[in-house]
Amino acid sequence: MKKQITVVGAVLLENGKILATKRNDDRILGTLWEFPGGKIEVGETPERALIREMMEEFDDQIIVGEKVATGVHEYDFGIVNLTAYYAKFVTHNFDLIAHSKVEWITQEQIKNLKWADADQTIAYALETADLAKVKFNELN
Repeated sequence: MKKQITVVGAVLLENGKILATKRNDDRILGTLWEFPGGKIEVGETPERALIREMMEEFDDQIIVGEKVATGVHEYDFGIVNLTAYYAKFVTHNFDLIAHSKVEWITQEQIKNLKWADADQTIAYALETADLAKVKFNELN
C-alpha cells in the first residue's frame, strides 16, 4: 500500500491575480508549478499548517479563507491528498526558499502553466471561480 501524504496549498490572491510558484529544479517534481504549501503535521488543522508553511516558505504571514478544492494524485513516492484554500498576504517579505520562481497570474493564464498533477484539480477549479466573491475572516 502506498504512503498517504496529506498536504495543504494556498491559493494566494492579490489585485485579482493568483500566485503561482515553480518548484526548485533539484526538488521532487522540480520545474513544475504548484500552489505553495506543504504537509499537515500531527495535530494541525489545514489552516494552521498553511499559516506555518507560508512563514517557512516566504517568511510571510497570511490570512486563510475558504476551501477552493481537493486534488488527489498517485505518484511513485506516494498518494498526495492536496486541499487548497484561498489566502492573502498580511506581510510581503517574499523570501523564496522552496521555489525557483513565483508569478502573479490571471485566471486566463492558469492553463498556460505545467502544474504538478495533484495541483491540476485546483488549477481547473480556479479557471471558472468568481474571485471577486472570495471573503476572508480577518480574525484568524
